[in-house]
Amino acid sequence: MSIAKINNWLRVNKENSKLKIKKIDFNKSIQWKFNNKKISHIKKSFFYIQAFKFKKERTSWFQPLIIQNESGILGIVKKKSKNIDYYLLQAKNEPGNIKGLQISPTVQATKSNYLRKHGGKKTEYLNFFKKKNKKNKVLSKSLLSEQGTRFLEKFNYNILIETKKNIYRRNNFYWFTKKDLKKALNKKNLLNMDTISVLSSIIKKNRFDSPLNSFNSIKKKLNFFKKKYKISKKKIDFRSLKGWKIDKNKIYDLKKKFFSVIFLEVKALKREVRNWDQPIISDFKKSINCIITCNIKNTSHYLLKIALEPGLKTPRFTATICERNFAINSKKLPFMKYVTKKNSKLDIIYSDEGGRFYKNETRNIISLIPNYKISFSNIKYVWVSHNQMIELIKKNLVSIEARNLFGSYNIDKIK
Repeated sequence: MSIAKINNWLRVNKENSKLKIKKIDFNKSIQWKFNNKKISHIKKSFFYIQAFKFKKERTSWFQPLIIQNESGILGIVKKKSKNIDYYLLQAKNEPGNIKGLQISPTVQATKSNYLRKHGGKKTEYLNFFKKKNKKNKVLSKSLLSEQGTRFLEKFNYNILIETKKNIYRRNNFYWFTKKDLKKALNKKNLLNMDTISVLSSIIKKNRFDSPLNSFNSIKKKLNFFKKKYKISKKKIDFRSLKGWKIDKNKIYDLKKKFFSVIFLEVKALKREVRNWDQPIISDFKKSINCIITCNIKNTSHYLLKIALEPGLKTPRFTATICERNFAINSKKLPFMKYVTKKNSKLDIIYSDEGGRFYKNETRNIISLIPNYKISFSNIKYVWVSHNQMIELIKKNLVSIEARNLFGSYNIDKIK
């Protein structure tokens, strides 16, 4: 399918799935309540937002997090025809999407949604991921973390199913080839982050891989940080959020380091549910997500950073540079001097998933440097080979930001 056909398919579906979105005051919400303790749904399902005080060594800070005590499904169905791989994806509109429709996995659903606690229609193609069938083969299934700066201990199953069944394709779904996916990846805010997350979990290993560091030494470094650095957290009232302000229509931090919590009223023509309202998180500025890469010993290597995020119990490897609300002219961050046009191998804007995040964009960059012996003394960084990266992702030791960037860069190597 050419980009022209993709755009036409999106255009047709855009007309059929328009959302009317309106920002509202908290007290105008019908389905959610904000009682200073937390922001929660009246059915006690879906998710809620809780305020916390965090402490790490001598530093403390205050912020809310999204809490969703259930694992969702991010699943893609694959089939092979005439020796060509096809991936079934859907055009889906979420209230926080920048362009309206984005290309999502075959199934992108929380447990509350696919159990139909919203009272809406069933989730299409869910049976491929919930019921065993001899014609369906699980090629990959990993329980992977979401953003640890926004969620508290949130994980989703990232699944790839290969089928030999004949599937009736609904109008808002389309079979994408690898070439189609590569074209879509290079379009700003077209593939949603959940699709890229699944793709990042199904990258093939290289036949030749000569790592600079052993896998044991990489794990040992991570374990050192697990023992040395801890983040303690304490639930607090929203009124106790130091450095934050609560207005009638938003909650935000005064220094604009974190995000705002706002409420939306949504009306849909064709969704499982036609009308709803919800809280959603909105960043102040674009974020940056960059991995420095280098060819070492004829093997692609990635410079990863060990990060401990407040929403996760243990540290993970993240991108070399991973900053929310980032001022792009800043030169203070380590390795920013390597983020140049000359070094650029990938530079594209993606946005966060629009069900929980409102028009949040990230600039995603791969910078290739000629010499890996760059000077840095910070022990938080480590060079990881292509195959080691795949193993770390399988073990849920890589942040969603880093693995999505790795997946975008290696889209040609998906299963």
